[in-house]
Amino acid sequence: MDASQVERSKSYGKIVVAWHKDKGLIVSRLQRFDGTELLMPDSRDYEPVSLSAEVNWRILGKVLWWIGLAA
Repeated sequence: MDASQVERSKSYGKIVVAWHKDKGLIVSRLQRFDGTELLMPDSRDYEPVSLSAEVNWRILGKVLWWIGLAA
């Protein structure tokens, strides 16, 4: 993870690590649709998280590389 890359506008479409005080850590793709920022999981088993509605999420950094199977 690159913790120096926390600016949201430069991370759209990238996999990021985000943190919420009550919900913990999440690894998801940061997307922006019509002014709404979403953490979109690659797995269909999980729901997207709206960052615009829930302002307590903080981007900790961008994931530099990922090894895994596509869902």
